[in-house]
Amino acid sequence: MHTPLALSRRVGIIDLGSNSARLMIAHYAPGQAYRITDELSRRVRLSEGLAADGRLRTVAILRAVQAVRLFKLFCDAHGIKRIVPVATAAVRDAANRADVLRQLRAATGLRFRVLTGREEAYYGALGVVNGLGLSSGLVMDVGGGSAEFSRVERGRFRRGETTPLGAVRLTEMFLNNGDHVRPAALRRLTDYVDEALDRLAWLRLAPVETLVGVGGTARALARMDREARHYPFGLLNGYELTRQRLAALVERIIELPVAERPKQLPGLPSDRADIILAGALVVQRALHRARASALVVSGHGLREGLFFEAFLPHSTSPVIRDLRTFSVLNLGRLYGYEAAHAEHVTRLALSLFDQLTERHGYAAEERACLWAAGQLHDIGTVIDYYDHHKHSAYIILNAGLPGYSHHETALIAMLCLYHRKGQPVLAELRAPPRPGDLDRVRRLAALLRLAEYLDRSRAQTITRLRLEGSGKRLRLLARPRPGADARVEIWEAQRSADLFQSAYNCQLVIEPG
Repeated sequence: MHTPLALSRRVGIIDLGSNSARLMIAHYAPGQAYRITDELSRRVRLSEGLAADGRLRTVAILRAVQAVRLFKLFCDAHGIKRIVPVATAAVRDAANRADVLRQLRAATGLRFRVLTGREEAYYGALGVVNGLGLSSGLVMDVGGGSAEFSRVERGRFRRGETTPLGAVRLTEMFLNNGDHVRPAALRRLTDYVDEALDRLAWLRLAPVETLVGVGGTARALARMDREARHYPFGLLNGYELTRQRLAALVERIIELPVAERPKQLPGLPSDRADIILAGALVVQRALHRARASALVVSGHGLREGLFFEAFLPHSTSPVIRDLRTFSVLNLGRLYGYEAAHAEHVTRLALSLFDQLTERHGYAAEERACLWAAGQLHDIGTVIDYYDHHKHSAYIILNAGLPGYSHHETALIAMLCLYHRKGQPVLAELRAPPRPGDLDRVRRLAALLRLAEYLDRSRAQTITRLRLEGSGKRLRLLARPRPGADARVEIWEAQRSADLFQSAYNCQLVIEPG
């Protein structure tokens, strides 16, 4: 096992929002690898009462100052010198903004940068591009004081605007009249949202484009829907919430008194129960306006967007060029994979894949999953060699692979789980199954398993593979390096060929050649 890449730099990102204040800690090696290591969150409701006279209330400012002071103490305790503090809509729109910034600096020593609406939209979109691999589409961030909308084209931010459609702001304006929602208030709120969205004439999806949601509202809606569906995949990044399921969820929220919502809607944080309806209606009307069939939820947003400026400091546009490749290599570097062995196993597995195309009929998606599994199949040895195939699958499922869908990530984890032994079973797939998934896993895992044992000594002894034959009998000729002895590799691969033989319904004989 190789030593994980040292992440020598650390940064703290503070986002002082209208509803919550958050601190994100990241350790990183610029341009090579990073890990989010901690996050603190405090509900501050900074924009509470702002709609009345445009001024932030003394008690709300005090909550914000206390939260930021706590974040600064946390950073000091961990020796984090670089802190990037930003404030968004509540401070941006406040008539007493200068006084708030003075109080924050006096209490913490931090000079906050107040983001413009366009900057807030840009950093949210940047987080999405580097977290989901969005190529073209729209990004929506419904916060407490405002909602930002952005357009992304060819993986780059093209435009963005802010609107006064924050969940806290709208709740105070339209829904602050008791526990039950009045139909007239609901109509006024919906009309207000529609009027604001109508000003964004460009808020339309082209064919095959995606609408992505970031922020607390989108995440809360996704969690509630995921719980209701008993969705098996554990990560939110990349989760799809359809318009039909969102409509049913909105109706359910309307029916419930605020106090009952967290009890009746698993996944809804109690501190968001009073503002979730306003936020959900903004999301629903935006999907209608954009003509989107679903909302794709991003786990990356504003804070991650700010982080990528530090992670890619010399880029004119801090965008990861090939997110899928980077995500796999990032995970490998974090867990100390043996790069030479992983690369060699991957090359052998892909050689088998390409030679068997007529038998399996798979294409680019399956090949990409096999490549990723080849790179990551041994990362579980960072925990322990014994059962490292299980540890590898666990790490992948819980860390995620930005740029890959939930289904692809689950397939990759299964290939790693079965790269040593055993017959795959569909119950191990941690994503909603698709037709043919069991055969897909069996056939791809068989290739990875052969490739693994053909580098049993980890000396990259086998240089080339050639399949011969047809029908029920195949011969695999494994060419060793000149002067090298490949008997161990060939023997180990032959005794582990049972999965291949059952998956491809043939006899396999492995010989030097």
